[in-house]
Amino acid sequence: MCANNCHNSTFVPRCCRLLCEVCPEDYQEGSQIRMEHTNGRKSAGEDRKSNGNDQVVNISWDDIQKEADKIQPKHTGKQGIATFETQKTITLDSLSSLHKSIEGCPSEDTFADPPKLLRIELMDHQRHALAWMLWRESLKPRGGILADDMGLGKTLSMISLILKKAEIEDPDKENDDSSDDEEEENNGWTAKGRRDYYAGGTLIICPASLMRQWEGEIKNRVARNSLAVNVYHGTNRDMKPRHLAKYDVLITTYNIASRESKTDRSGIFGVNWERIILDEAHMIRNHKSAMSEACCRLKGRFRWVLTGTPIQNKEMDMYALLKFLRCTPFDDLTHWKKWIDNKTAGGMARLQTIMKSLMLRRTKKQLQEKGSLQCLPEKNVELVEVTLEKDEMNVYQKVLLYSRTLFGQFLHQRAEKEHDTYMGANQRNVPTFAQNRLPNMAFDRVHQKLKQMHANEEVKQFQILVLLLRLRQICCHPGLIHQMLEDDDGNFDMSTVEEENAQELDLLAQLNKLKLTDNSADAAVDGPEAQVELDISGNTSQDTAAITKASSKVMLRSNPVFDLTRMSSKIARLLELLDEKILCGDDKAVIVSQWSSVLDIVAHHLSSKRVKYVSLTGKVAVKFRNDIVTEFNKQGSGPKVMLLSLTAGGVGLNLVGANHLLLLDLHWNPQLEAQAQDRVYRVGQKKTVFVWKFMCVETVEQAIRGLQEKKIGIANEVLTGTKQKGSKLSIDDLKQLFGM
Repeated sequence: MCANNCHNSTFVPRCCRLLCEVCPEDYQEGSQIRMEHTNGRKSAGEDRKSNGNDQVVNISWDDIQKEADKIQPKHTGKQGIATFETQKTITLDSLSSLHKSIEGCPSEDTFADPPKLLRIELMDHQRHALAWMLWRESLKPRGGILADDMGLGKTLSMISLILKKAEIEDPDKENDDSSDDEEEENNGWTAKGRRDYYAGGTLIICPASLMRQWEGEIKNRVARNSLAVNVYHGTNRDMKPRHLAKYDVLITTYNIASRESKTDRSGIFGVNWERIILDEAHMIRNHKSAMSEACCRLKGRFRWVLTGTPIQNKEMDMYALLKFLRCTPFDDLTHWKKWIDNKTAGGMARLQTIMKSLMLRRTKKQLQEKGSLQCLPEKNVELVEVTLEKDEMNVYQKVLLYSRTLFGQFLHQRAEKEHDTYMGANQRNVPTFAQNRLPNMAFDRVHQKLKQMHANEEVKQFQILVLLLRLRQICCHPGLIHQMLEDDDGNFDMSTVEEENAQELDLLAQLNKLKLTDNSADAAVDGPEAQVELDISGNTSQDTAAITKASSKVMLRSNPVFDLTRMSSKIARLLELLDEKILCGDDKAVIVSQWSSVLDIVAHHLSSKRVKYVSLTGKVAVKFRNDIVTEFNKQGSGPKVMLLSLTAGGVGLNLVGANHLLLLDLHWNPQLEAQAQDRVYRVGQKKTVFVWKFMCVETVEQAIRGLQEKKIGIANEVLTGTKQKGSKLSIDDLKQLFGM
């Protein structure tokens, strides 16, 4: 298995296999392509080695041509055939140029001399990256994709390129080869015939949380007064292009680029940049987004993409990067779909050729195995199993049973719409979720009750996902589902509810009509569902009435289990681990959660224990984040614990001051968790790293872990509440999560 965690099994998607084929973990015999040394040095007495990308299957030019011949024109008329032949010629000419360029790619033992103005030694893999980047800037498209694993020093490698290129180039040489290339391309990204742009330096676009990190790296690693640097951010920023062009390095954000793209030739769009660098460039993977379109409109001589995850969902992610790089003709969507993303072996072969030429990717594991990254310590990943206490499990089971039932109704509706025959009376045609009944036929009874509740109402997909979210939150602390709770008078508290939550409350109100009972006769039955059922039988006996009355209090606000100051099972286990492993010594810890509300609960208990901590969430202003990180990373002083939200800490942060990472809640996308781990496990870490992943057993978290293991390398962006996510959970995934 490679460092992308891709498994050799049938479920691995095409985009995952593609990334594996350019990942240096999966070298195959017979796959090498001969490389010649160009830029940089080769150590005396050493044999020629690969360039780190040679695990792509060796595709000969004859094979590429044969695969291209398999594509036939859709239109067989004279004009259609002529257009097709023209497209084919352009495609093969571009592929031929890229294929031939691979022969001159610097091999992995080719190292460039570090820039004279750099105040720190480069590691071998960074010196090789410098040689490779210098080589790429001599070819078309000018630039490429540096896709090294997170934490391998891509920032320093790129700073070295800026310095080295200024060192070896004639400063008086006119930059007359940039705008010509761009304006000759009839792509609509630049204004035609306009030459009144100011010649600028290097533009770096990155997430807001990384701006100060870039600035700090340049100030700390580069000789004083060597580069004029400006952080371009805030409402009072100077937007005059002639002023911006004076800086050697200008650092800004994707949001700024998106906003300024709406005005013609103002701000960063009024400068013809020497170099444009996109850090965490997977943020533009949606080629239709305003961010992506804005970055593609920028004018620049060299274009660079930095990302540890060049492909997250599908091949289309790569299209967005090639569009920014202006890798013609594959930056045209119609051309891309016809010749690359056409679900054929030939399309895959052509994409492999492009990636082989334009992308350099090394992983920590690969470099460690070769002995070129001995500075990284060991990393241990431990699963911490948590068992919900009885009161918490009662709440969880009530919400789970309702969720399963609602999801069952959702599936029935889908089946009816599709005229599926499994709605017939024959048992073998009944869907699996209906066959796997709960004890005492609870599913059937609840299903009938639910149908009565909904009548002709349609169960919406968002309703299913809301309940799934609530189940996950209960695992952290039941109090997080406060919107589901009734007041003691049977009413919902509407004072704090936004209008968009009204539908959710209407849905969740139905849950409280289903009374939770505790049936001792079922106690011997295996499984957590055995101890709960829904009393909808209409039994009016005194015993049943008493039980129903008691169980109706489960989802009331007055139930102590919902008190946010109460220590939940997971929080208690977290604090126990902190006492055992971290607070007793000189180690530091980063506690990560998807929800800031969970971190607020943790903060309350840390304060009660008088543990010094800092928080880094979306609530913290960008201008304060760098100071927080600097203070936390100080060894022997400063806070012992950082509370970090997954979204705020998923990219770029350097938190090597800590060597413990505690993931409180499992995320659908294992790639996000990997990014969080790389905040502490990266170059500069001196201690053994421990990653603690908390999981509540017999809950949806256990099912999520199963999904992670199944899809571990796919890094799917799934439904998390943000509209820009392109992937979604499949029906089979939802069945697995609900245990159906």
